[in-house]
Amino acid sequence: THREPHKMSLVRALGCCAATSLAVAYARSNDMYAKTEASSVDVPKSVELRCSPISPACSRARVFFQQINADVKHVGTSPLSNSISAVVDGQQVSNVTELVDQLRAATAKTSVFAPAEAVEEKRWCSWTEDKLLPIINVNVFRSPKEAKVVMGVAIKKTDMNVVNRTFVYQAGSWYKYFAAKSLKRKLKLEDDRIALVSLVEEWVAAVGSRGLMGGAAPNKADLAVYGALNSIEGLDAFEEIICQTGVGAWYQRVSSYRAPVAPVKPV
Repeated sequence: THREPHKMSLVRALGCCAATSLAVAYARSNDMYAKTEASSVDVPKSVELRCSPISPACSRARVFFQQINADVKHVGTSPLSNSISAVVDGQQVSNVTELVDQLRAATAKTSVFAPAEAVEEKRWCSWTEDKLLPIINVNVFRSPKEAKVVMGVAIKKTDMNVVNRTFVYQAGSWYKYFAAKSLKRKLKLEDDRIALVSLVEEWVAAVGSRGLMGGAAPNKADLAVYGALNSIEGLDAFEEIICQTGVGAWYQRVSSYRAPVAPVKPV
């Protein structure tokens, strides 16, 4: 399943630095983040996501549905595609992002954030789109070899036929490499890896001692940053930022969080 490789990859990354491993172990043992009120709102029982295996939006949607205890299946599409769709309890849904926002508001302990919290959440969602994702793209596609590794891993998780897989692997790898090279020039980066580590440390500092930016449960900003990082899990860039920053404990909290199951209503 998707979740088993996910755990194995994170364990390998955390193994490279003892301090991070201890922090993640502590996060797993600390159940304070799961002690929120159970919601009485109906949530989806099954979700089939169709999207690129390296899509941050797909990762964000997947972890959210897992957190509300839905049975999630991922069907990989072309790594060059930005589209994301889903079948939710047998019904086709085209705007998955909007659905996630609606469900998150409905299942939250309160859907009304304090003004300061709402501003912070919006700011970091924009930060993810405008700063973090571009730097991630530069890092994972920074050489032809690395671009081919990413595309090779991604196409193995898709339902494409052999011909399409071959085309996407060859043409897509070069396309992503040149796009990343152009983006690096535009961003005027001297060292792309240092830039990525610096941004991740900026996020860790913003979360601070709260454990999650959302407090008791991940908010939209937590999910946005998690989706960005999860889309590169298993790659060298991911393992390096886990080892070189304090983001590992937060990442594991978001990954392992599950909303309390609502009690069954008497018939």
